[in-house]
Amino acid sequence: MARTVKEIAEGPSPEQVRALVAFCDKAAWWLDDCLTVPGTGFHFGLDAIAGLIPFAGDVLAAGVSVLTIGRAARIGVPRSVLLRMGRNVAIDFVGGLIPGIGDAFDAVFKSHRRNFALLHKEYATMLAPIAARRRAPLWLRVAGALAIAAISYGLWRWLAS
Repeated sequence: MARTVKEIAEGPSPEQVRALVAFCDKAAWWLDDCLTVPGTGFHFGLDAIAGLIPFAGDVLAAGVSVLTIGRAARIGVPRSVLLRMGRNVAIDFVGGLIPGIGDAFDAVFKSHRRNFALLHKEYATMLAPIAARRRAPLWLRVAGALAIAAISYGLWRWLAS
């Protein structure tokens, strides 16, 4: 839907902001926070797991971020916020490409959560307080545990040889 010059000058409506922030929060939860390392408070998401697929996983995660930034630009988020969001995506993408440590970098840097925080800070007056996040579905927690076990076993075999 095309926006008029007046609508652009007034900035995004509260409904647009709420929809964007909800989308960004959901993406951040799935990509950065949906899994927990048992016995710790450390959360990671599908971004770190998808990063196991060289280049493709990083492109997929960056694609979700670019979609979020494009949506933010369409509704009129200030350029300074868009640039900071883009910087977070670029750092995450480049850091995720580093052989050997890229997946750990993805698990720690959490660009999607950072972008959510930027949007939430910018539009705090239009938003309700952040609700507690739910736990990941059992199938996803089991898949995450199996992925961690497979990676640990592979590293153990590699170090033992």
